[in-house]
Amino acid sequence: MLFDVYHICYIIISSIVTVGLLLLFSRVRSPNGKALILKSAGIATVVIHVSSVWVEFLILGHAEAYANILFPIFFCNLAMYMLLISGLIRNKEGLAFRWISTFAAYAGTIGALISLFYPDYYLAQPDFWDWGIFKSFISHSVMMIGSLYLFVGGYVKIRVFNLIPYSAGLIFTLFVGLAVNGLFAACGLEMPNAMFLLGIPIEEIPFFNGYGIGQVNAGITD
Repeated sequence: MLFDVYHICYIIISSIVTVGLLLLFSRVRSPNGKALILKSAGIATVVIHVSSVWVEFLILGHAEAYANILFPIFFCNLAMYMLLISGLIRNKEGLAFRWISTFAAYAGTIGALISLFYPDYYLAQPDFWDWGIFKSFISHSVMMIGSLYLFVGGYVKIRVFNLIPYSAGLIFTLFVGLAVNGLFAACGLEMPNAMFLLGIPIEEIPFFNGYGIGQVNAGITD
C-alpha cells in the first residue's frame, strides 16, 4: 500500500540522507574526487539493483533472474545504465559524456522521484522488508544521488540546450522499449510492457506511462 508508515518514513529518511550527502559531496573540488563520486554512485546503483539475485541464491540455493535484471525494462533501468556509463567515461569534456550525462541527470532524477513516491514494485509486493522491494527503494535513492550530483558537481548545467540531448535520449528510450517488447514477442514470450509503452502500471495515475513520463521530463528540461 502506497504511503503507509514504512513508505512515508523511507521518503523522509532518504530525502534527508540525499541532501546531506550532496552537501558533503559539493565540498569535493578535485576532478579525480568528483569522478570517483560519480563512478561510485553508478556502480553502487547497478550492484544494488542486481543484488536480489545474489541474496535469493544465498538464502534458497537457487535464484530467479527477473526480466528487469536481464533487460532494461523500465525507464529507471535505462537511466541507471546511463548513469553508470557517465561515471565510467574518462573524458568528462567530450561530446559523448555531455550528451549521456545530460540524459542521465534528468532521467535519473525524475525517474527516481517517480519511483520513490509511486513505486509500482511496492504495490506488486507490499512487503517493505522483502529484499527485492527494499533494494529497489535503495537503488532508486542511490541513483537519485548520482543523478543530482551531475548537477551539483557541475557536470551538467541547467539550460535550454539540454532539451536537445535529452530529447535524443527519449527517442533512444522509445527504441529500446520497442526492441525489448519485440524481442520478447519474437521469442513467444509475453511482452513486458518495456518503458510502459503498452500500458500504465498504476491505474490511479493515467499519465504514468512511457509517453507521459517523457513529456513530464521534457517539460522540466525546457
